[in-house]
Order: sequence, then C-alpha cells, then structure tokens
Amino acid sequence: MKRNLILLSLVASFGFFSCGGAEETTEETTENEVIDSTEVIEEEVESTLAFDGVDKGDYTLYGHSEFSADGAATTDEMFVEFETAGSFNRAVEVEIDAVCQKAGCWITFKDSDKNDVRVFFRDHFTIPIETPSGTNAVLLGQLVMDTLTVDFQKHLLDDAAEAGEEVAQEEYDAITEDKIEVSFDCESILVKK
Repeated sequence: MKRNLILLSLVASFGFFSCGGAEETTEETTENEVIDSTEVIEEEVESTLAFDGVDKGDYTLYGHSEFSADGAATTDEMFVEFETAGSFNRAVEVEIDAVCQKAGCWITFKDSDKNDVRVFFRDHFTIPIETPSGTNAVLLGQLVMDTLTVDFQKHLLDDAAEAGEEVAQEEYDAITEDKIEVSFDCESILVKK
C-alpha cells in the first residue's frame, strides 16, 4: 500500500509539472493506472541500449544483446532458410554497402542479385556514420517482409539530402506507392574493426 501511495504521488507530481499546473490534473488516478505506468517504465528500462561500441576483439558491438560471430550464416544461406522455412532469426555475416549518413540508424547490404537489403536497428540504435562501405559485419536478428510506405520512402530520401547527397525532385516524384521488400530487423551488430 505504501508503494502505491508513493507511486500515486509521483504520478500526480509528474502530471502537475508536465501539464502546466494543478488545475489541469483533475482526473483521478486509479491503482490500476499507477501499476500500468510502472509497467511502462519497466518496459522502457528493459529496451535500453546495452552495447554502444563495446570492444569485442576483432569486432565492435552495438545493440541490445551480446552474441558471437561464430556460426553466422552467409547471406545465401539466410535467403535459402527464409524461402524454405519461412523465417530466418539468427546471426548472418554481411558486407556493409551503405550507412545512414544522417544518424547511422540503418545500413544496407547486397543480396546475391546485387539488390539492396535494408537493415533497421531495433529501437533506433546507431553505429558510426563513418563506417566505410565494404566493412564486414555480423547481424543478429530476423529477416522480414516489410512494407515501406510512400512517406517513409520519401523520409529515406530526406535523410540522404540532409546528409549532403543530391536528391533530384524526380526521385521524390517517382515514389507513388508503398513498396514491399525484404529487410532485416537487427537486434545487435558486430562491426569488424
């Protein structure tokens, strides 16, 4: 009971400071809402970045989970497993083709047909934007079919433009519909030194 009163006080204080004053905090907070708020806070703590450039011998680790490069699949093995089993959820070794030059929050690598495969870092963690093309890396996560909305495709062009790349208006105009593609949801990445 004492814990709930303390949490209720914290929630009420937060409401006072975040909403601009006591007169705006007229809703009553129930015990269930306090518990739900606590659960949200605990979930946020659990998803914080665990590894932000940690030295792992030949690699530097970024992301949420520690893992080893041992036993990582090749990109060809990954696509075969995805096609036959319907999923791929483990480590794969890739060669980085490009890094988001705005924040380092995504990379691309090429598949065997030389098509770009975009890697999104879970919870938007980043790697250094200076990471050169051709750098070997090991990704931990899952291959997924993803829909890139028109707005998100244009956002990627905006990122490129903000990073100093020249993006022609024709590239924006050519984006008229959502795009379904394979992408990689990356929990952690080992970047070769």
